[in-house]
Amino acid sequence: MKRLFLVLLALTILALPLALAGSAPANAQPAGNWRADYFNNPDWAGSPVLTQFVPFVWFNWGYGSPGPMVPVDNFTARYTADLFFYAAAYRFDITADDEFVLIVDGVTYMDTRGAGLSGKTISVVVPMMWQGNHRVEILYREWTQLAYFYVNWQLNKPGTVPPPPPPPPPPVGDCRPTSDTSVKTRFGDYTPCIQQGLHQKQCFQSDGAWNSPNLGSIEMEPSIEIWRACPADSTTTFPVSCDPAVPQKAYKCSKTEAGYFPEP
Repeated sequence: MKRLFLVLLALTILALPLALAGSAPANAQPAGNWRADYFNNPDWAGSPVLTQFVPFVWFNWGYGSPGPMVPVDNFTARYTADLFFYAAAYRFDITADDEFVLIVDGVTYMDTRGAGLSGKTISVVVPMMWQGNHRVEILYREWTQLAYFYVNWQLNKPGTVPPPPPPPPPPVGDCRPTSDTSVKTRFGDYTPCIQQGLHQKQCFQSDGAWNSPNLGSIEMEPSIEIWRACPADSTTTFPVSCDPAVPQKAYKCSKTEAGYFPEP
């Protein structure tokens, strides 16, 4: 009997690491005080039906949900935390079934909504420009079937912050005015979008002046080609060729007031 007890004890000890493997990140980032708000709809609308405080964003609900008030399909969640980072570049590795949005200090670094990336691990490099606390917000959306969400990060290159990529050279014969290297309007800081070649919606932050339907109109805008502060919806003309015989083209200012895109 004693020998049987010792065998069972040894098997239990060997199985313990396997049992814990699914309960925390494989490369465990420091535990944080995440606020997790869950919504019973796919649009983060209204008040959360469940709020939790969790150390990690590392969940596998299978065919279930985070709680009885949250449906198993068509639910959303918002995870928010103020976390300490050194001044360095960090690589975030995120796997979501189905979609997620990564926002750091108010800047959207990845948005997989509608991108068909469900279940794929997405790696995003985020430069932390100063040492201290940074606000990290991650949105999650579950449509149907399996539901899981894993977030992890690590230093991408210790002690350094990658320089922003240089702007692309203008096409030969293109005499349009150059973009500003930094643009800030009342609707957000668009410098990251300029540096990374992103659509203006990725840096849009509503201050309450507009309702969500207006954001939909921003998503439908063409990408800004000439970044500079301007009055929303105003139009102007810019040269598109160094040949003075080529007529100028009409451009329209984005609703974000961050720059111009060609009018159709």
